[in-house]
Amino acid sequence: MKLLLYCTKGKPYLNDCKLINHNKRYFISNTGLWSVDLSQQIYSTSLNGKVVAECDFEVEEINNCSDWYKEDLIYNTNTLSFDELLEKSCLDNQQLDDYLYANKGYAIHIKNLNIYKSPRELSSYTCVKAPQNMQYVYTCYDKNEYVLISIQPQWLCKILNGEKTIEVRKKVLKRMLENDK
Repeated sequence: MKLLLYCTKGKPYLNDCKLINHNKRYFISNTGLWSVDLSQQIYSTSLNGKVVAECDFEVEEINNCSDWYKEDLIYNTNTLSFDELLEKSCLDNQQLDDYLYANKGYAIHIKNLNIYKSPRELSSYTCVKAPQNMQYVYTCYDKNEYVLISIQPQWLCKILNGEKTIEVRKKVLKRMLENDK
């Protein structure tokens, strides 16, 4: 089973900026309009509301390993220290604590990222509407099963640019935990 990365529709916009004859680069902006700058040979398009990539994944639990009486909460996994978890998720201590606040969570390790040359519409999959968090979907043509995960543009931008390799979630689908067994 693979993970499909879906960019949410809301602002800000995730743009795919292509420099003609150069590498791709992704950025966040307040406009999602297609634009061209012929002097620099640049064009960009918004990726919001599209499936933009697929990847392999592994999931592991995030645990609060702090003493109950300490003010600052510290989290880790079986394979990641607190600092590694923060670095690979692109979160700071406060963001992680605000999101999990002493509860268990999950680290989704993003591996073998394959960014689509042309983003895909949801209609390519068996989903009626965009997921609020994540859901199982199948391709319409060969019935392969995927997990479609909805990611906000600013975080997906970091994944596509190789800065973020861990997606933190409060819950995951049951079969995601069995994926690597």
